[in-house]
Amino acid sequence: MAAAALQLLCRASLSAAQLRQVHAHLVTSSSSLLADRFLPNKLLRSLLPAHPLGVLRLFPRLRRILPGFRPNNYAFSFILKAAADESSCSDSDARLLVSSLHALAVVLAWDAHAYVANGLIHAYASHGLLPAARRLFDGALASGAADVCSWTSLLTAYSRAGQVGEARALFDGMPRRNDVSWSAMLSAYVAAGGFADAVRLFEEMLRSGVRPNRAAVLGVLTACGALGALEQGRWVHALLAGGRRSSSSMDMDGLVATALVDMYAKCGSLDAARQVFAAATPEQRDVFAYTAMISALSDHGRCREAIDLFGRMQAEGVRPNEVTFICVLTACGRAGLVGSAKEVFRGMPMRPGVEHYGCLVDALGRAGLLEEALALVRTMPMPPDSYVLGALLNACAARGDVEASERVAAWLAEQRLDHAGVRVQLSNMYAAAWRDWEEVARLRRAMAEPKVPGCSMIEVDGVACEFVAGDRSHPRMQDIMSAVTDLHAHLRQLVLHPFLQDGVLSQTL
Repeated sequence: MAAAALQLLCRASLSAAQLRQVHAHLVTSSSSLLADRFLPNKLLRSLLPAHPLGVLRLFPRLRRILPGFRPNNYAFSFILKAAADESSCSDSDARLLVSSLHALAVVLAWDAHAYVANGLIHAYASHGLLPAARRLFDGALASGAADVCSWTSLLTAYSRAGQVGEARALFDGMPRRNDVSWSAMLSAYVAAGGFADAVRLFEEMLRSGVRPNRAAVLGVLTACGALGALEQGRWVHALLAGGRRSSSSMDMDGLVATALVDMYAKCGSLDAARQVFAAATPEQRDVFAYTAMISALSDHGRCREAIDLFGRMQAEGVRPNEVTFICVLTACGRAGLVGSAKEVFRGMPMRPGVEHYGCLVDALGRAGLLEEALALVRTMPMPPDSYVLGALLNACAARGDVEASERVAAWLAEQRLDHAGVRVQLSNMYAAAWRDWEEVARLRRAMAEPKVPGCSMIEVDGVACEFVAGDRSHPRMQDIMSAVTDLHAHLRQLVLHPFLQDGVLSQTL
């Protein structure tokens, strides 16, 4: 009965009268339980990390029914952790919550304690309240109370706010770093798209003698995949394999296996991705691992294999998620399997999102079923986004349907999604149809607005090289342009080959 009464204290709604009844029951039936001075901390800790909101509800109720309860540094660490993890409150509510806890810590003279100070910095930082977090950090630094947790909490806050330069300045100024601070900085680079910086930092981490944790490994594998840095990805994999033979190994769990599959696939090594997936245990082959492998097969043109793997996944009792269905629908579209795409779409156990509609529209468009694709877009329960309308525009272009393209372009303009790529598509269609050259000229003039330059990456001898449109700063640019010229001439010869029709290899080849 006492345990049931304590559970009531964590309920979402509890009136003052109900609270008094719970208190009376505890007093009459569990006086020994209430006499336990560690009870409040035990109750608060029992709800973390799964129920941060429950901690925030329980704390004031404990203070009401236990007059002798004065939160100590441990209680504050639990409460502030809950305040940092609770994401359902608005910005204003978060500011009020954390500042109220801060005020209570000051009143009870716990604000200078390392646990509490770090908890306050982390709570302020988690809700984007950087000025308050910085003031607390500077105060802790001046008093000598700042430790590696204080530095890492603020570093993470800056990275979440997109201020990678400030995060790096903090990282460089840290008097002592642990694996968490290294992985926090590496994750900051990955989140900001600084993949080459992330790989360099990982190498520096190893040279410093710090053993990478799971977050650092996942971050560097993501960076290698984004860079297409296959050799560096293999090196990280070998590092993991070598580490598993040592006493201080990091277990190959589902997250790491999934990251390896994704990395190898993005680096173009489908065979290596298959090997990692096949070597994973049934427990490691969860929905994320299956989704990564399905996506890898689809991206490498093995669409039917991707669809077969989806069936195997379901047969093994692994429940697909929203992303899995996006990958499978994409594979169906690329393989021209419109019937399979419709069947998968209808069989989804969850409500299809705009991304799933976009995949089905793309499948219909690739199969030349433009009218059906248009009808699907008109009946969508939500407004179409740029991906849906882009797939529709591509279908219109494939059929040369200028009128339908104009309608799609108008939809895109209404949603302010008519970027330069849309105007390129339209102008090309007008030119190909030999009509409205004034409109072609107008669209070309509109494309003079500034746009993000295209870029590509390639790995050469283990080094990832990035090329940006218009940039001629590479030291071997002359050799590169010479090779491009030779390739262009070779492609022109292929197009003029008698066995080619409209620039596509004849079926006889």
